[in-house]
Amino acid sequence: MDLLQKYGLLIVVNMLFVNVVLHSQLLPTGYKSNNDLSQEYIFDAGGDYCSSSIENELMSKFITGGFIDQEVKDNSLNRHGAINRIGGVFGAELEYRNYKKLFAKRNWGFLIRGSYDVFGGMIYSKDLFGLGLYGNQMYMGETMDLSGTNFTYTAYQKVGFGLIESESKSNVSFNIYNISDRISGNLEKFQITQDEAGDEVNLVLNGRVEMKNNTSFSQGIGFGFDLDFYLPVAWLNKQRAYLRFQAKNVGFAYMYEKQKVYTFDTSFTFDGWSFDEIIGENSLFQDSLSLLDTMGIYSKEENRTVMLPGFIQIGKIVDEQSRSQFQSFFGLRLYPTLIYSPYIFAGFDYKAAKWIRIGLNAAYGGFGKFRAGLYTSYRFKNYTLGIASENILGFFMKNGNGRSLFIKLRCAIP
Repeated sequence: MDLLQKYGLLIVVNMLFVNVVLHSQLLPTGYKSNNDLSQEYIFDAGGDYCSSSIENELMSKFITGGFIDQEVKDNSLNRHGAINRIGGVFGAELEYRNYKKLFAKRNWGFLIRGSYDVFGGMIYSKDLFGLGLYGNQMYMGETMDLSGTNFTYTAYQKVGFGLIESESKSNVSFNIYNISDRISGNLEKFQITQDEAGDEVNLVLNGRVEMKNNTSFSQGIGFGFDLDFYLPVAWLNKQRAYLRFQAKNVGFAYMYEKQKVYTFDTSFTFDGWSFDEIIGENSLFQDSLSLLDTMGIYSKEENRTVMLPGFIQIGKIVDEQSRSQFQSFFGLRLYPTLIYSPYIFAGFDYKAAKWIRIGLNAAYGGFGKFRAGLYTSYRFKNYTLGIASENILGFFMKNGNGRSLFIKLRCAIP
């Protein structure tokens, strides 16, 4: 493996997999109005990662190790188009709800929640994947177009306090956030051209990259809110259904630790230098970083105000009090970033017995394309356990495009 392939591969691993992070949020939450509860404890955790183009057989090699042969690389390369996505979410949240009235004339209780969340993703070109996995040899005499590369990664912790309407369970909480890690980049134009011999390289680059500048666990402080609203509506055959509007982690953060910001606006030709000599272990920049200014690459430190990686979701959910054995659910989820495309999902819920439910769903969008999901929930007296996957095929198909697993445990106290 030549030096470019070695370092290009490390770039892909870091940007496509380390930043591909693994929160249970999507599969339907069953709705049951609260007539007899005084308190609830809810634990919710899980992870989901997905790609539009990279197969699980290749992803698994990066995660668990193993030899990556030519066929494995080719299978994923052939699935790449002009625009590709990879990313995911991971999180764990603990919530306490108290339904006892805080106000004499209002049916409001209170809730407290805390969570750890990570969100990351990337848009990239086919040539970036090819450069990282195959090296520069396959692009001799050609131009590698890496333009449009856009990536983000945020790790944050939340503590929130809010009010909950005791009957409908609609609630709102106001949260404070600690931002522990963040990186983002947007390379609007990024082209690398080599001659046939590989000893002349032309670089055209315009963009911006931001990252933390120290190892402090607390990089910034944020303020935001969660909103969960349930609306009963008339449905088919004079039945009732519930629509759920959810907004989570919506707000802003101020990075009071100065962030390292690199800006690029350059067109530069390296004549007589091979690609490995420019970026390799003994590269041109190892001992003379001042050359970056000459090339139009600048760095500075600054405080930043950034948007939290929140989402909104609206859809029809399952009514746990319905007598129907089968129920439909569907919805739409949006993150305020081009890295995550609109996510549309729909499926059916089956009440197999009074204490067990099973559901199937199909979805399209997000960080990937088509996905199929499966969930089941069990109720034992005051406890409910739910297990779900939004990408169940990913566990069984080597040419799948990600994996997903969530768990939810609820304890209801009369």
